[in-house]
Amino acid sequence: MYTISRFSQLCKMSARMLRHYDKEELLKPVLVDTTNGYRYYDQSQLDTALRIKKLKEFRFSLTEIRTILQSSDSTIFIGMIQTKIGEISNEMSRNRQIITEMQGLIEKKVDLLHGVKRSYDISLGIRNEISVVSQRLQINIDDMDRYIDSLYDNAKERNIQLLGVPSTIFFDEQFTPEQCDIELMIPIVHRNDEEISMSSEWQIKKLPQNIVATTLHFGSYDYIGYAHMALEEWAESNGYSMDGPPYETYLKGSECDCLEEEYVTQICFPVFKKQMQ
Repeated sequence: MYTISRFSQLCKMSARMLRHYDKEELLKPVLVDTTNGYRYYDQSQLDTALRIKKLKEFRFSLTEIRTILQSSDSTIFIGMIQTKIGEISNEMSRNRQIITEMQGLIEKKVDLLHGVKRSYDISLGIRNEISVVSQRLQINIDDMDRYIDSLYDNAKERNIQLLGVPSTIFFDEQFTPEQCDIELMIPIVHRNDEEISMSSEWQIKKLPQNIVATTLHFGSYDYIGYAHMALEEWAESNGYSMDGPPYETYLKGSECDCLEEEYVTQICFPVFKKQMQ
């Protein structure tokens, strides 16, 4: 048997890390001396230690590693490897996108400390009454694309003809990415005499005619708050008040497999003219 110090030399792991793996029940010593607490390992555990080390290099979490070590089914391991490859590939794509954006800032000589003030053109118009298929959700904002895809699939299964791209209403007073209270909507062709069977998660409803103030935001969603602020300032300056929650319509987004700087989002504020005092 090997002391923890010697075993750490053999597997090139720190004694602190080995104690942590013992606590996480990934690699427990074969013997712990009850009198002094010394840990001892045997030769057969070197293979397990090196597997853990390699799986950590593959970016698996300790929970995932425990699952792999406890399973003798190679198909489970292959499936987890394929999932991890997808996760790492997505992260690499995101990192390449970040690098491209950072290089663009340097090339354009953007003032990185003070940023760039954005300007928005505001339009006032009328949104006619329209039918939409919608769902109210509380979700992690990162999962929104998946729910939008589900909305499209739900409409297709019921032969519902879609008229446009998805929109989102955010209802949270305080934004929490992990649990957003939102409503997804897509306009549809819907006759009054047409009965459509919907699941309990989805509904079809009519949005009334509204006066709306709108603007277009180009680029990352991270900066979309500037567009909302521009609409709020315009409404205040021109004597309008909100007549319902604002909504965002995604004219061009991640589904287009394009750079974030090419995203186009329309922000709409339902408004009404305030009475003059």
